[in-house]
Amino acid sequence: MTRVWVASAIALFGACGSKPPPAASGPPSKTTMTKDPEPPARPVCVTPPDEIATIVHATSDGAQVQYCIADKECFAVDLDTGTYHRLVEPPKMAAPRARVEAVNPKLDICNGASCTSLAGKIMPNAASMRAATNTDGTYAVVLLGDAPKGVGYAEVWDVTKTKKSAVFRYARGDFRCGEVAMLENTIYLSATQCGQPAARGGLYALNGRKIANVGNKDFGSFGGAYVHVDGATWAFLEENGNQIVLQDVVKGKVWKTIDTAELFGASGAKMGTPGESALVRLSDGRLVVIAGSPATGSIATVDIGTGEIKVMPAPLCKS
Repeated sequence: MTRVWVASAIALFGACGSKPPPAASGPPSKTTMTKDPEPPARPVCVTPPDEIATIVHATSDGAQVQYCIADKECFAVDLDTGTYHRLVEPPKMAAPRARVEAVNPKLDICNGASCTSLAGKIMPNAASMRAATNTDGTYAVVLLGDAPKGVGYAEVWDVTKTKKSAVFRYARGDFRCGEVAMLENTIYLSATQCGQPAARGGLYALNGRKIANVGNKDFGSFGGAYVHVDGATWAFLEENGNQIVLQDVVKGKVWKTIDTAELFGASGAKMGTPGESALVRLSDGRLVVIAGSPATGSIATVDIGTGEIKVMPAPLCKS
């Protein structure tokens, strides 16, 4: 009996001292919060620089063109919609297969990690040398001499043999200084007026023979805007941005000229500032001219087959 009573007492004490289970609570009430609507995104606009408006870092990616204006503002333009987007950094340019490394006293022609030095053979201790190489780095052309006095000349070098293969002069009257490039195995030499915004281009063979003028004798080449089209055909943009010539750089024949002055029509001008406009080629074969001032940032697509031009005026920022 006693043992039963103790067990009953313990059971009763536990029942009296236990806490009732918490009441079931429902889901927390939701507090309705009202957010202020976000303001619409401001449309991207172009602010033309006060001075130089040279188009740099120009490239294409599918149906989009990317470029910077004087290294100050960079944009990507969707050619299907005409929409401008701002870039936070300059577009990345494709690295050439072969390149020139010319930092005094070095003049190296490099293909990948392999470099051939020419400085000691050409002109030791020269203050500076302007040079270019072809796609595979087998030939190079170097500009030497006193160009402002009209005695500038070019040397052509066989890089694999480190041997000079030709020498020629390039001055054309007042066009005495020069910029040089190689279009495969054709030398493109743009003779300038030594600091003035005017130039005339010439095409030369590896043996120094002049093939032809770029465009014609009055075609301006200041700024060096050109792109490869197909085979031996290259497109050259006139220095004022108002004309494109398609030319065979091996035979020298100009087979088409396209007027692009319409690009500057909205500004009331028929041409742009010399050397500021750029030229790129799209994957579908069309060419794109990106205007410098006075139509800064505007774009013209060019169908080289039909000559059809479509202009996209840049959206300018209101002052």
